[in-house]
Amino acid sequence: MIARGLLARLACVAGGCGGALRADPRRGLLRCRRCPAVYPVLAGVPILVPSPAEYLAGYRDAVLASLAEAGAATGPTVALVDAFAAAAGPREPLAFGDDWTAHERAPRPPAATDDAAIAAWLAAAPDPAALIAAAVPARARVVVECGCGGNLLAARLAAPRRQVIVTDLSLRAVLRTVAATDAVGLVVDADALPLAIGAVDAIVAANLIDLLAAPADFVAAAAAALTAAGALVLATPDPGLGADDPAALADLLADAGLTTELRARGLPWLRAHSPRHYQLYFSDLVIATINDRDRSRGRARGRGRGRGHDRGRGRSPGRARGRAPRPSCAPRPCRAS
Repeated sequence: MIARGLLARLACVAGGCGGALRADPRRGLLRCRRCPAVYPVLAGVPILVPSPAEYLAGYRDAVLASLAEAGAATGPTVALVDAFAAAAGPREPLAFGDDWTAHERAPRPPAATDDAAIAAWLAAAPDPAALIAAAVPARARVVVECGCGGNLLAARLAAPRRQVIVTDLSLRAVLRTVAATDAVGLVVDADALPLAIGAVDAIVAANLIDLLAAPADFVAAAAAALTAAGALVLATPDPGLGADDPAALADLLADAGLTTELRARGLPWLRAHSPRHYQLYFSDLVIATINDRDRSRGRARGRGRGRGHDRGRGRSPGRARGRAPRPSCAPRPCRAS
């Protein structure tokens, strides 16, 4: 039903519950052991958002199209989607905010430009995916990538005896990444990470945190999910998180009991839309580890994830990722049988 060993690393996100999950393979569900929440598993991918019924009601057409694209739109799977969607009632149809380009799924985007100087600079610039992957501790056995999109960073994160878990709000992004790599996947709202306390060795989020509605919740939950020797690896073109405060990200990390071990500036992020249309961002690469003195504070904030979102931060005004509006995710459990 789902990848071996994955279930023990997950936690219920209904109302900040945090309970352990158990599989109900006959019905294609994960059930919380602490509260009545249930989560559907589609094509081997758990839908671990605070309200899967509202998610599937809003994204129903996009979900079914993604399943069909993956050859997984079976009768029982479609019926499971419809059962959850019906529980939420009618919703305005939403589309996944999949904005990756064909070049972003290549090992490295080509520098197709008429300007020889720019082409030479881009060819010699550091490979951001390689630098991000190299920032993950070699000892890490369980690595979670948040916001996998279509970048295939998961292929760079792979290593012997390592499990790579990719997450995204888009089922299409997760299914495509899983099909192209050895990773296992989850549909997740990064503002409400469904990870058990101390369950993973590293969490990677490339160019994601400045797009979140609640970056503080993400950082706190990430810190709580890390093992004692774990690391949070972030890349962002906007460390001010939309607040024009260059210390905003550093403050969030410190508040969650994390110590910044490295902050490298000028990491190039090239988005090639056509030979004449390129976007070039410069990101900060940040590696943060657990601060033992503040670990209990980060754990406490992680347990309360999803209960109070910091809506005043996030969404870099200088970027547009084409992110679709997410359905309202009221933290109430949904029942399915």
